Order: sequence, then structure tokens, then C-alpha cells
Amino acid sequence: MRFLAISICALALIPAASQAQQVMNSKTGPTLSAAAVGFRVNEARVDASTKITAAPLVARHQGQDVALMAVGVGAMIAGAIIGDTPGTIILIGGAGMFLFGLYHYLE
Repeated sequence: MRFLAISICALALIPAASQAQQVMNSKTGPTLSAAAVGFRVNEARVDASTKITAAPLVARHQGQDVALMAVGVGAMIAGAIIGDTPGTIILIGGAGMFLFGLYHYLE
């Protein structure tokens, strides 16, 4: 058991030792226009008569709620794999985390 714990710690330190988690200083990166899928309209050819006015979309910041649901499902899976009393505790905690995230997501 001690060997397993030491090997897990060693695996956690490998990316830091190999400089895999370092931030690159690049001037360019992904843009929203590159991530768009579908037809693109050239803004130079659009005049005032062809522009459509739409209501602004409401940004509800649902990323944290989705993350809570994903972590909750992961904890439920881990609890099912672990089994016995500790697994049951982790499974119930994961279910609670999932339901909390789902409640705020649907709110």
C-alpha cells in the first residue's frame, strides 16, 4: 500500500519536472472567430440595411454548475469502484454535489 501511494505521488510530480505545465508566451492564440462554425459574412460588405438587431444573449455563467455536475458524477463512479463504507460515503457525497449543480443549472 505504501508503494502505491509513493508511485501515485511520483506520477503527480512527473509533469512539473518535465516542464509540461509551463505557460508559453505566444502573441497569438485561439480566437472566437476561428471557433465559429458556419457561414461568415464579410463586415465590409454589410451596410446598415442588412444588419439585424437582436436581443443580447443573457450570459448565465453556467460553467461552474456544469463542473459541479461533472465532478459529482466522477465522485459517484469513484465511490462505486471503491466500494464498502468509504465508497458509499464518496458516492453519496458525489450524488449530493451532482444534485446541487443540477439545481443551480436548472434555476
